[in-house]
Amino acid sequence: MKALKATRLLSAAGLTAAAVLIPIAAAAPASAATGYSGCKTWVGMHGYTVGPKVSAACSNKAIDMPIWGWTANPLCVTQLIKAGVDSTVANQACVRAH
Repeated sequence: MKALKATRLLSAAGLTAAAVLIPIAAAAPASAATGYSGCKTWVGMHGYTVGPKVSAACSNKAIDMPIWGWTANPLCVTQLIKAGVDSTVANQACVRAH
């Protein structure tokens, strides 16, 4: 009888843990991809080829400034400019990388 209760308790604990952890694990990659693709989309919308250099640059996330909002990561901007993207387009794209 005690073994049956212990089994039920462990099953319930496992189901509860799964119910809490699965949505968290699923949400993390989705939110990370949003900014990355937003940066690449902005560059592509302005006529530039989105290749490995642009993808690498856009992987540098924007910086959240509590008072001013999102600002471009300097690494992102520098890498996009080195890849041939105009500085204005690069700055706006990197702001979207969050």
